[in-house]
Amino acid sequence: MFKTIFIFLVFIGLVSCGTQQQLKKSFTGKPASVLEPRFGKPVSIIETAGDSVYIFENTGKLHSAEISQGRLTLDPIVTPKVNKTERFYFTVKNGLIIKTRFEEEYER
Repeated sequence: MFKTIFIFLVFIGLVSCGTQQQLKKSFTGKPASVLEPRFGKPVSIIETAGDSVYIFENTGKLHSAEISQGRLTLDPIVTPKVNKTERFYFTVKNGLIIKTRFEEEYER
């Protein structure tokens, strides 16, 4: 019984601490003007029926790193360099943020 409760609490903790959940808590119900100081200018704004979707992008490079195998080896395993793109989508209706979405993309 204790194991089940512990696993449930860990699951709830992981779900409530994710990036998507943090965006939802931080921005839902706030005016769209709070986005520009945090994310800069939107990459694009898509107008739909009755609302707008603001899209912001952050791009960065992740350098290669050696993966530790816990023992001495002659040929180390090294991860490749990748470009990481984070996209933030905010649905705005009547000047207020009503929905958030987050996605990551990795490109070699």
